Amino acid sequence: MKKQFQKTLVYVMILSSVVSRINAQNTNDTIRVQQYVDDSIGTKEVQKNTLNYKSLIIPGAFITYGVAGLSIKNLKQLNLSTKVEINEHQPKQIQLDNYTQYAPAVMVYGLNAIGIKGKHNLRDRTIIYASSQLIAAAFTMPLKYLVKEERPDGSNTLSFPSGHAATAFSSAQFMFREYKDTNF
Repeated sequence: MKKQFQKTLVYVMILSSVVSRINAQNTNDTIRVQQYVDDSIGTKEVQKNTLNYKSLIIPGAFITYGVAGLSIKNLKQLNLSTKVEINEHQPKQIQLDNYTQYAPAVMVYGLNAIGIKGKHNLRDRTIIYASSQLIAAAFTMPLKYLVKEERPDGSNTLSFPSGHAATAFSSAQFMFREYKDTNF
């Protein structure tokens, strides 16, 4: 039953992508860009981007807490008690994320198979995708053994960084790069 649901979900994702692509080809929408009109109020000066240090406060606090949580006893205890509390209400584990991490890459090959061409041919596309997965794994796997963060279910100490997240983001970036210029 679970596998049937997973297959159905993947088929629906692919079908919706194809249908939206067909609908986009059948519409003759035009986008009109308003030209800049010189007047006394407007200005053509380009503002220089500067780093807003206030925007670093929240990420800095989270990073600091994460690093401190690895070595300070009280923070470790807080993390452990939080994990125990969460595990008391943990839903049944599903395996859908084992498949959906590859969905963008599958969609690239599927879209190319039905005629929606991307930026590269099959050989180049495959080399690019394999290389990106190897690079993601080359960074993720050693870090797992270095950090040794225990999984929430306690099965092992290879929880962080997430291999599923690395694969999913790598696959999504692959899809973006393949279609950003031809079929955005």
